[in-house]
Amino acid sequence: MNYLCAVKLTLKIKLLPNKEQEKSLLKTIEEFNTVCNEISNIAWDNKTFNTYKLHHLCYHKIKSSFKLSAQLVVRAIAKVSDSYKLDKKVKREFRLKGAVTYDSRIMTYLKDIISLSTINGRIKVPFVCHRPDWLPYIKGEADLICRKGKYFLLQTVEFPEEKIKDFEEFIGVDFGRKDIAVTSEGKIYSSEKLNKTRNIFFKVRKSVQTKADNSKRSTKRNCHRVIKRLSGREQRFATNINHTISKQIVQDAKLLNKGIAIEDLSGIRESATVRKKQKREHHSWAFFQLRQFLTYKSLMNGIPLVVVQPQYTSKTCNNCKRIGNRQGKDFKCKNCGYTNDADKNASLNISQLGNAVIVPEKSAMFCSLHS
Repeated sequence: MNYLCAVKLTLKIKLLPNKEQEKSLLKTIEEFNTVCNEISNIAWDNKTFNTYKLHHLCYHKIKSSFKLSAQLVVRAIAKVSDSYKLDKKVKREFRLKGAVTYDSRIMTYLKDIISLSTINGRIKVPFVCHRPDWLPYIKGEADLICRKGKYFLLQTVEFPEEKIKDFEEFIGVDFGRKDIAVTSEGKIYSSEKLNKTRNIFFKVRKSVQTKADNSKRSTKRNCHRVIKRLSGREQRFATNINHTISKQIVQDAKLLNKGIAIEDLSGIRESATVRKKQKREHHSWAFFQLRQFLTYKSLMNGIPLVVVQPQYTSKTCNNCKRIGNRQGKDFKCKNCGYTNDADKNASLNISQLGNAVIVPEKSAMFCSLHS
């Protein structure tokens, strides 16, 4: 199974403009989105949403009426056209501080500074980023955004194609709520710290919401800002944990020369039966994000990732392949007497299912005969 695949990611770059550059960037963002709204009006009135046709319909009018450079006008037309690809029945409106799309013609990287086209001409802005080792792989467009008075570039990076190696053995990974992930190698990534932090944030948000419900309008607005900020902090904390877990699993797979096998949990939020006390925990379970992180990290390291069906993985005995009895975290097989942690048993089954996908003739996933 040797094949090549490129990995595309987004690098967040923080700009460090001076006061004059800040004004230029802000005016450019506002002008760009004003132009987008004007183009959207033209597209809607003429029912023309194709990029090529829309360009010929409005380019010269927009270029003569606004301060944007030629290429920024082109990017604005493309942004409007892309926004109508999903649905042409609703007129698109753009926020005044929405993202501005930059490409290589109007954006250049020069060591520790970036040259950007604005309504006041080119400006050279210093920048910092958390992954400077990704900068050589920059490719494609970037979005300039403004968040709380700070400016960022969301830059597309494309890593060189990595050769996926052949592996006959896989590390099975069982996703769960009590334990975020349990691997067939015996590693358990508990959710105790995550759930404890989430409960703290939940209690604080609930207290602030109660205060907002019993307060005046101005106080209520401030309370909603606090709730939004707390929600963002909780989300970043959970994302960091998923990054850490996925990185460790991929490192282990690379060290052991094994692939990774995971469950396909699509639709589990709707299909799973959950107790009332567990609903909040169930809906905040970020298993899909962990799957995404494992997917791109494994591709970057040339490790194959196999997705298997989750049915009966935690109820099947890893020893005799019969259906056993699971109660909470405990698993016991009535047929052969095998006992184990239920999630560890599931991860072993997932590992063998991954092996069966790649090397079916060596599969151990069959039911032994017993007298």
